[in-house]
Amino acid sequence: MVELDEPVVVEATFYGGRIRPVRFKWNNRIIQVRRVTYHWTQRDGLRVIHFFSVTDGKTLYNLSYEADTLYWRLQAVEAEE
Repeated sequence: MVELDEPVVVEATFYGGRIRPVRFKWNNRIIQVRRVTYHWTQRDGLRVIHFFSVTDGKTLYNLSYEADTLYWRLQAVEAEE
C-alpha cells in the first residue's frame, strides 16, 4: 500500500444521511468507483472525518472526506492481486 495525503476532486451522492463516492480525479485520470468496500467515521475534536475504502475493480483506494471543510483527500492506494 502506498500512503498518500493528496487533495482530490470527488463526485459523490448524498442521500438518506449516507455519502457514496461515485468517481474522483487523480493524476489527471477519472477513477470510476465500482464498489465501496468499507466506510467508517472518526472524530478529531469537533471535526468528523469519513473514510472510504473503494475500488475500481483493479485497485483499492482510501479516500477521506472532512464534513466541516468539504475537502476530499486520497489517503492511500493499493493494487489488488
